[in-house]
Amino acid sequence: MFFLISKILSFLLSPIWWVAVLLLLYLILNKNKRRKWLLYGAFGVLMFFSNQFIFYHVAGWWEGELQNPNEIEQYDGIILLGGFSSFQSDAERIRFYQSADRLFQAMELYKKKKANRFIFTGGSARIIVKEKKEGEYIKDYLALLGVPEDSTLVEWESRNTRENALETLAMLKKENLHDGRFLLVTSGFHMKRALGCFKKVGIDVMPYNTDPLQNTLPPDVADAVTPSAGTLALWERLIREWIGYGVYKLKGFV
Repeated sequence: MFFLISKILSFLLSPIWWVAVLLLLYLILNKNKRRKWLLYGAFGVLMFFSNQFIFYHVAGWWEGELQNPNEIEQYDGIILLGGFSSFQSDAERIRFYQSADRLFQAMELYKKKKANRFIFTGGSARIIVKEKKEGEYIKDYLALLGVPEDSTLVEWESRNTRENALETLAMLKKENLHDGRFLLVTSGFHMKRALGCFKKVGIDVMPYNTDPLQNTLPPDVADAVTPSAGTLALWERLIREWIGYGVYKLKGFV
């Protein structure tokens, strides 16, 4: 039920939706003398959440700094969280998204021998699953990239971060690896929730942030005063994560 409700309500966590609601109310309440404040509110929300300068600093505060792979010590394994791809059945190929930086960074750590185990966790976040689950095809893809099968642990039953942690713990216990130390690789904006979930179930993990929402360089003057549609979309991801973290905190998952 928790999984279902989170998916149904997630669309409300978008600044674009808030602007649309305010404008709709402005049109409906055409006899209300204070309706102009709805218009002002819609404009204010749009300008605030499309400002690159504001988002740059908020995202940086939430995500923290990126780690240097050359300064990482050796661990017992690399735990990679899914959510960065889908399988195109007609073309029989994987489609990667922006968060695929998780995979690329994890592979670099593995190739630099920062760990001798590669652990993937991720199934499908859809309510009704019709496509091939992520772990099913990523297992073959890791072999294609040169990760030996006997060095790989993969699961594809988890649907969210809490289940990622539980399913990973089950795999580690089965292999008698649950007392080890692991690098946790996921997106920077998602790291606090993931880190909390894995530590809560008793897995010793250190964070390794990837694909930050924050730009590499701070916005210049022109960017700071120019509204950005892309920034609106990034805010949606960040706000959803904040709400998700808050719900997990209330439920004792982190």
